Amino acid sequence: MRRSHPASPRRPPSRRPHPGSALPRAVLALALAAALPAAPRSLAARQPAILFEGARLLAGDGSPPVESSAFLVSGGRFVAVGAEGGIEVPDGAARVDLRGRTVIPAFVDLHSHPGYEKVSEKTQLKENYTRANLVDHLERYAYTGHAITVSLGSDPPDAWVWEMRGESEQPSFTGARFETVGRGLAWPGTGPMVAARNDTPYAIFTPWLAEVAVRELAAHGVPFVKIWVEDRRGFQVPGAEGPFVLGAEISGAAIAEAQGLGVRTIAHVKTVPELKDLLRGGVDAWTHPIADAPADGELLSLLAERPGLWYLPVFTPSLAGGAGPRRLGEPPAWIDDPLLRAVDCPAFLDRWGAELAHRPLPPAGGGIGGENARAFRRAGVRFALGSHDAGGARLHGWGTHMELEAYVHWLGMSPNEAITAATGAGAEFLGRSDLGTIEAGKSADFVVLDANPLDDIRNTRRISRVFLRGAEVDRPAMRARWAAECAAVAAAR
Repeated sequence: MRRSHPASPRRPPSRRPHPGSALPRAVLALALAAALPAAPRSLAARQPAILFEGARLLAGDGSPPVESSAFLVSGGRFVAVGAEGGIEVPDGAARVDLRGRTVIPAFVDLHSHPGYEKVSEKTQLKENYTRANLVDHLERYAYTGHAITVSLGSDPPDAWVWEMRGESEQPSFTGARFETVGRGLAWPGTGPMVAARNDTPYAIFTPWLAEVAVRELAAHGVPFVKIWVEDRRGFQVPGAEGPFVLGAEISGAAIAEAQGLGVRTIAHVKTVPELKDLLRGGVDAWTHPIADAPADGELLSLLAERPGLWYLPVFTPSLAGGAGPRRLGEPPAWIDDPLLRAVDCPAFLDRWGAELAHRPLPPAGGGIGGENARAFRRAGVRFALGSHDAGGARLHGWGTHMELEAYVHWLGMSPNEAITAATGAGAEFLGRSDLGTIEAGKSADFVVLDANPLDDIRNTRRISRVFLRGAEVDRPAMRARWAAECAAVAAAR
């Protein structure tokens, strides 16, 4: 049946470029510089060239490690990368000896929901979403080794939130970069289940509303449009038969509109039938385990017909991937991890660990969700990493490290493949050719590890130093500030 609403424009609207757009990097850099106020001469610009040498290096592109590497950093970028002794070093360059350590690219996290939690108080409230609190979360991502995190669909539509994308690109910024897809699209009441952000998505109940929402998002230059498809007992139409979700007609209209505007789509979806509908509609990627039933031949055929699909399984919310309690009655070993204890309050972690000790063990291999993820991988779907970190029991910056463990233990990836999914592959999916790998010309964002993750993927948690935009992150100062905040709240209670 022909719809009576106005026809959709098929020409992308004029909009300010931003770091997630598909513009060439050189054009993008000029546009970003013109759009932002002049900044004081940055630390990165004042740095002399620095040669880092001796570390085992994983480039983030899946290539074998360079066992004794050297790389030169200047002006916030990698200038040269190679084997030790094989790089021309300019006069006056400083040298940093990294023998015995492993260097990996800083992580690209494609699925988070920062801004709403006050970490020291463990509250998730709308009023917590301030610039200062968002920066605090981005610093936690930096501390845990992230170059960027993508807020996936639950940010308020305030102008300053969009502006944070450009601000976080500045060399003087203290946290990880911030990208946002703005507000996701959902049937009324079926978006985020957390009360603080459950009304942030566009409330969509007709194809026309979906198209209008996509146009507005495209005007902001989002890297992709988020579509929520899940029956969460949202608005119930009197006299109509459910389930009431963003069904195939509405999601298809959103996808078609996005395609016409040159914007990709990513879906929150958890069932085989709904994933089939989205694939038929042309969705580019999806996130969350598909755990209602095993993937059937029809679904696998749809995947085979669509090369270039991406999947972000986000196992982390189920505390999965081999990181759960070893035995019932005991808290998981990772609850005492020094990295985790730095980014969240010990008092909360102690309570949470005691609670986890009595939860059922996660199913071996991830159950149906893990089985389907492995089937998708065999079908040629590409994997990138999203932590789903949002606060509460999903701790900002920690989820990526648990996901890496799940990718190895559940998906059967090698540690190098898992790290690539969390770095180079994620940057490719996001359209950020300046991030994700350690190679000449890219932003000098890297993590120095005290142990080899190829021996044990959990060694990504053994972080010695983090460098973003060519400058070292002041992790000791961050750690001290967070500890003081936690202590103050504990004392007040």
